[in-house]
Amino acid sequence: MSKDQIQASSLGNKIAAGVLGAVTTMIVQKLIHASWKTITGTEPPDPEDMEVSTASVVTWTAASALGVAVAQVIIRRFTLGKCAELIKKRIDTL
Repeated sequence: MSKDQIQASSLGNKIAAGVLGAVTTMIVQKLIHASWKTITGTEPPDPEDMEVSTASVVTWTAASALGVAVAQVIIRRFTLGKCAELIKKRIDTL
């Protein structure tokens, strides 16, 4: 496999990782929203609503940010591992 082929493969893998990351982020946000509603019995607070306590808004923001960040790390590590595995297999077949 030539250097150009490996670079093209790498670009394709980066695009796939980006798409997978975006889809995963949307799914995780929906799960976090549903979890908040199940646990608290209320909709997640609107950060711009001054009637909502700051503690509630900060808790919601932290929970959603943490959930999305963890999902992104997991997806990134998964795709990097799979990409490296695919590239190694392609090089080994030469």
